[in-house]
Amino acid sequence: MSGYDVLVLGVGNVGRVIIRDLIQDRNVNRIYAVDYNIKSVEDFASTLESEKVIPLKGDVRDIDLTASQMSKADYIINASWYEFNIHAIKAMLKAKRDMLDLGGLYWMTRKELEWDEEVRKAGLTLLLGAGDDPGTSNILVRYGVDKLDSVDEIHIRWGSKGGEEDAFGFSVVTIMDEATMDAVMYIDGRLVKVPPLSHKEVTWFPEPIGYLNTYAIIHSELATLPYTIKGVKTITYKDSWDESIFPIIDFLRKTGLTSREEVDVLGVKVSPLRLVGTLIKPKEDPATLGALKVVVKGVKDGEEVRYTYILGPTSGKAEWGAGVTAVTTAFGAVAGLKCLVEGLVPKGVSPPELIEKPRVWIDELIKRGIPIMEIEERVKPL
Repeated sequence: MSGYDVLVLGVGNVGRVIIRDLIQDRNVNRIYAVDYNIKSVEDFASTLESEKVIPLKGDVRDIDLTASQMSKADYIINASWYEFNIHAIKAMLKAKRDMLDLGGLYWMTRKELEWDEEVRKAGLTLLLGAGDDPGTSNILVRYGVDKLDSVDEIHIRWGSKGGEEDAFGFSVVTIMDEATMDAVMYIDGRLVKVPPLSHKEVTWFPEPIGYLNTYAIIHSELATLPYTIKGVKTITYKDSWDESIFPIIDFLRKTGLTSREEVDVLGVKVSPLRLVGTLIKPKEDPATLGALKVVVKGVKDGEEVRYTYILGPTSGKAEWGAGVTAVTTAFGAVAGLKCLVEGLVPKGVSPPELIEKPRVWIDELIKRGIPIMEIEERVKPL
């Protein structure tokens, strides 16, 4: 039988969109849907009316079990929580399978890069941070950089608007990390730590989103782009945030509810942040609009040139009950899988900007109805 099998590790909001997309791919024979909450996965699979999906109870912390499950498939998509990424790497090495994940929020990404030599020696590939941002953001950077003779600045922005303002598009634990960990910027050739949600900026996104306030937060692009894009002097990442949530974040932080350290509750050890993450489930209104904006500035043919790439504005999929964050991240993952299957990703631990043909990734998004446009601006004397 031609084609290949895929194992999706983690069947949350993003994992479910990935599975729905893979069902429609004629090249995919079987999809192993692995999650700790097997009942939830089985209920989800029963709604799909597809014999391709095979639910499995898993625990990424159990390396032997996870490796055994990975061995059933040809390729692995790690859509589990980013703090489990090293567990997944150990399992992929034992199973001898290529894998991609959705990102590591900078600090975990740096840890994953330390496995490059071991993954390379095993003849395997780990595509690092293959989602929307990181993921498509890195790809658009590479696409713009390839058009320039030299590059000076890279600026990445994400903006969203509409829908339920009190809902979270992804894990509240990750959101609290973004809101409480120092952000990283690359300024004048060196990495600089800045306070989270600082460096407020008014950023333009196409209508109907319009102008939004964006803020510096910790993000995975800064873990790789300063080293893979030669000559670049400045790289920044900023995301839009509803300022009405700031007092809530401040309250959670001051009361210790963003702490990872376990506390004793009637004889039971509990991590406050894990508890908050368990109680508050991700939920994003499919009507919410999102847009990714990537600006690459440099020199071409002796002239100052700026390429601006805009993905969207786009929304989620109401028929799938999926918000825009889940959809754009999942579509980035399946685009990354396409590049992995076609052998376009270098061996070892490789971020998306090292993919040989970034246009393959972009075309996969366009096929799925995601609009992407390029704006070219030149500065030259009259």
